[in-house]
Formats: sequence, structure tokens, C-alpha cells
Amino acid sequence: MKNGRRCMGARRGRVAVTVLVGLVLGAAGTEARGQDLASVVARAREQVENGAFADALRTLNSLSKSELPPTLAVEAGLLETQAALVTRGEGAGAQACAKAIVAAGYDPEVARDQSPKVRAACRTAAETARKDRIEKAGVKLSDLEVGAPEVAWAPVRISATASATPPWLRVVARVRSSALEGSFDLPLAPSPDGPLRGTLDPSFIRPKAKIDVTIVAQDKFGDLATTALTKTISVPAQEAMVALGDVPGSASVLVDDKAVEPDDDGRVAVEPGKHEVEMQVDGATSSTTVNVQRGSVARVALSPSRGGGRTFAWIATGLTVGLGAASGVFLYTAASRTSEIEDLAAIREPGTSLPATDYADIKARDDERRTFQTVGLGLAIGGGVMGALALTFWLLPSGGGKKPTKKDAHLAPRIMPLIGPGSVGLSGTF
Repeated sequence: MKNGRRCMGARRGRVAVTVLVGLVLGAAGTEARGQDLASVVARAREQVENGAFADALRTLNSLSKSELPPTLAVEAGLLETQAALVTRGEGAGAQACAKAIVAAGYDPEVARDQSPKVRAACRTAAETARKDRIEKAGVKLSDLEVGAPEVAWAPVRISATASATPPWLRVVARVRSSALEGSFDLPLAPSPDGPLRGTLDPSFIRPKAKIDVTIVAQDKFGDLATTALTKTISVPAQEAMVALGDVPGSASVLVDDKAVEPDDDGRVAVEPGKHEVEMQVDGATSSTTVNVQRGSVARVALSPSRGGGRTFAWIATGLTVGLGAASGVFLYTAASRTSEIEDLAAIREPGTSLPATDYADIKARDDERRTFQTVGLGLAIGGGVMGALALTFWLLPSGGGKKPTKKDAHLAPRIMPLIGPGSVGLSGTF
């Protein structure tokens, strides 16, 4: 058993040594390959400097491009560009510089330190290579939407859809306004529901301006491609608005006592500030006061009512008070009759304990007490009901109706109490 454990330990030791040696040799091999590749690029550089451009191309073609580190790949691409321009022309030079551009992370200014001819070839290559980057990544931009503002100085929301969003991609909305010079970019950020969204600041939404929005794909170096996604919106002249919703065809709308004509959506253009808005329909009316900020739309709901709810409220309130007072009088009188009955029942014949008051007198007083008590309670109940009705009228919105004319005076509602022995009620005309 001990011998078996020693053998197993020895085998594990040999495996560990073998792995360690492999790692060391692998690192040494990688360093050696890196040194070999660097020496090849250095030799090509020397050949270009000495004017041996054909030799430089052969030297560079011996490199395995997939194994080149980015720095060496950029230098090799620029050296190949110089040699290709001399030996093969501008097209070959641009094709060679595309390798340097890709190796530099699609930097369009990769040849910033080179000769003018090399820079020109690389600019041509950069335009093609950077457009191809979008296609290679499978990015397709679509569904541009630009919200049309209802008024000037209101924010405008922009959205678009991207089929893929690699980490280097940046999508912007390029905005041009007829009211401003030049253009500016609005970044579009991913939203929780998917589309890329952005909001254009209200300060750019000038009255009567025409705004063009174009979607542009970018990376950290700038534009990659300008898409065909373009939309134009026109900013209204009005800076504030009141929206009434559905307005009946027979309705009259007044703003600050001036008749106005709402549009098909029930909207009326106003100046920013406080306004009195009124709607009249077939003699019924309703009004309210709104304070409209610049760049906003105030939503107003008016329900015209006929005759004025406050009139009924005052009538019901007066009846409540009147019925309450009458109820108090009748109940007080009933209590007085109770006291009189007790006094009459206490009278005795002189020298005896016999009652001195006839039963008929006591019964008559008791009948009066019952009548007054019944009427008082009835009035109290009526006052409670009328009080609840009055509260309802006060809570309802006021129609602010016009004052009744003499012609219509006989149509005004009238309510009066009816009080009689053993009964109570209300009578009125509507």
C-alpha cells in the first residue's frame, strides 16, 4: 500500500513538472513569435524607407495577419499602403489601408502622421470600411417616429428601432431647425420596452419652425452611416392651448367673454396665462378658470347645466332653515301643553283629594299636544330631507347660468310647506 501511494505521488509530480514546462515553453514560444513578427515588420519598414517597395510587399505578405497584435497590424497596414501606392496605385493603397483602419478599431484618422497621399488613401478606405461595420454587425435601424407638437415650446419625443445594439454603437437623431443655424445630435437611449428614445428640449421647438430629424449611426470616432430615416415636422404658431374634448355642434365657446371657434379636436389657441373658459349649449352653461403655461395644453371638461344649480341650493337651504324653525315652534308648543296638562291634573276639590278638572278639558289639551308634536316631528323630518338636498345642490358644479328674464319668471321653481292639523307636507311648481 505504501509503495502504491509513493508511485501515485511520483506520477503526480511528473505531471506537474510537465505542465509547468509546457507553460514556460508556450510563453517563450509566444514571446518568440511576437519578436519574430516584430522583426518582420521592422524589416519591411526598413525596405520602405530604402525605397524597396516591392520587397516590402513580399515581406509583409509573409505575415499571418490573424496573429498580428493590433499595434503591429496597424503599422504593417500603413507600410503596405505606402508600398502599394507606389507599385500598384491608389486603389491598392486604399485596400491596404482598410486593414490598418480595422486593426485600429475603425479609427478614420489612423494615418494622421503619414504623408498626404497615404492620408488621402486612408480617408477613402475609412469611408467604405466604417459603412461596412454596420452591415457586418447586423445593425438595421427602422421605425423612426417623431411626435408632432400641439403647441410651440413643447417637448418632442423621438424614437427608432435597432435590430442589434453592439457595445460600440451609438444612435443619434440629427436635428435641423429652420429657426436655428446648423444642426445638433440628440442621443437615443434604449428604453425598457425596446425602442431607442430621446426627447427634444422645448427650447428648440420655436413657433412656425420646420424641423428635420435624421437617424445617424455612430461609434466613438463619429459617424458610421447616415440612414434614409428622415422625418419633418412643422411647429404650430400658437404657444398655449385649451382642449375641451368633444364640443357639441350647437355649443358656443367663450374665452374671456369672447366667442371662439374650437378646431375639430375641440382645441382653442390662447395666450399663456389665466383665462375664463365658458361653454353654452341650448341655454345651459358651464364655466371654469384655467392657468395655461407656455408650451402646454390645458385639458378642460365642461358640463353645461340649465338654470343654475346654485338657485336650487339657496332655495333648499332656505327651506331647511324655515322647516327647522317651524319644527322648533311646534315641538315647544307641544311641550307647553304637556306642562299645562300636568298642572290641570294636579288641581283638587277644596278639602278633598278629588280632581277638580273635567276629563274632557284634559283630553282636549292632550289632543292639541299630540297634534303639535306630530307636526313638529314631521317638519323636523322634512327639514332633514331638505338639508340633505341642499347639501347635494351645493356640492354639484355651478352652471353659472344666465339670469331668468321676466318672460321666464313664471317658470322659476317655487316650493312652500303645507301645515295642517295632524299633517305636514311640501307644495311647489317646477
